[in-house]
Amino acid sequence: MEKLYIVGFGPGDEKLLTVESSHIIKSADRILSTKRIGKKSEDIQSYKLPELMKELEKKIAGNTVVLVSGDCNFFSISKNIVKKFSSKYDIELINGISSIQYFSAKILIPYDDAKIVSMHGRDGQIVPKVSYNKKVFALTGGDYRAHDICRILWECGLGEVEVIVGENLSYDDEKIIKGTACLLKEQFFDDLSVMYIENPLAINPHFLIKDEEFIRKDVPMTKEEVRWLSLQKLGILPSDIVYDIGAGTGSVSIEMARKAFDGFVYAIEVKDKACDLIEENRIKHGAYNLKIINAKAPDGILELPTPQRAFIGGSLGNMDDIVKNLIEKNPDIKIVANAITLQSLNQILDSFNKYGFINIDTICVNIAKAQKVGNYDMMMAQNPVYIITGERLNREKV
Repeated sequence: MEKLYIVGFGPGDEKLLTVESSHIIKSADRILSTKRIGKKSEDIQSYKLPELMKELEKKIAGNTVVLVSGDCNFFSISKNIVKKFSSKYDIELINGISSIQYFSAKILIPYDDAKIVSMHGRDGQIVPKVSYNKKVFALTGGDYRAHDICRILWECGLGEVEVIVGENLSYDDEKIIKGTACLLKEQFFDDLSVMYIENPLAINPHFLIKDEEFIRKDVPMTKEEVRWLSLQKLGILPSDIVYDIGAGTGSVSIEMARKAFDGFVYAIEVKDKACDLIEENRIKHGAYNLKIINAKAPDGILELPTPQRAFIGGSLGNMDDIVKNLIEKNPDIKIVANAITLQSLNQILDSFNKYGFINIDTICVNIAKAQKVGNYDMMMAQNPVYIITGERLNREKV
């Protein structure tokens, strides 16, 4: 079986190659590379990725080397090459210096305690990463260049975070530029730059929030015990897109945003005053991966990204239409709804049954909290709340 070496070429300067990598390249019978690396000599055949994969179909007598940018085990095309050609070649990966490693050394900031994300050719959801991590290193490219990322951060309220951008790293025209996201969004950076983003006010998403920590005013709020139990039932995963319909103060939305710390939450609320309050709480609790939609559901959800989970705290009589629209956006959605009246409970159950939900679970939560009365502590009952869970995908069989 012919030998195929996948060699990490580093940021681009040949001086950064390891001794082992240089030896393998010199002894190769065929050297292929991506357009990103370019033609370093007449012996290197440079291709776009689809053409490179086709060229590897042509086996030769001897060793083949594929040069990939950065580290071949770090957001690299080597994963695709191994998957497709492991039965045709004896493949060996030769690690190189990644752009993150090089950039980290240049700016004297270690990356062992940082969140690392690649935005090159993908939506890496940079806002939640920066919201919940004090240090983020990001590879940029495609629709998400460094200035695009700075603009996204600024639009979500993170315009004052500190940013360092490394452009054309290891080349003669290398630049390292510092500033806030607000400032650097006005500049233009090359396609494959590297960013360091520092947010000293980043929130630890694993802490629950007590009722008294929210700004409430006179807007109704889901109590903390009901909120925590409802979200446990909802089972939000870190990368989920989640809706909070009838968001009120935003207490549920903000705790959702913490659970979806790699995803995004949309708070749909029709009342202007409540939307203003959600914005105040959003800023106070650093929930920048939360967007407020001032609209009446289901109208407010029609243009939003597809959700994996939804919480319904209030429907204003539109429960059937809301559930219908949610399953049109995602047939396998999981929904948790709260109700305090029997009429609302029946509307929720009728809708869940009508649209084919399975594993429907209904619980009634009765909570009493101690309150000081003179020299005594008395348990004071709160209104009972129904928590109804429904899903259309049988997750136990997946």
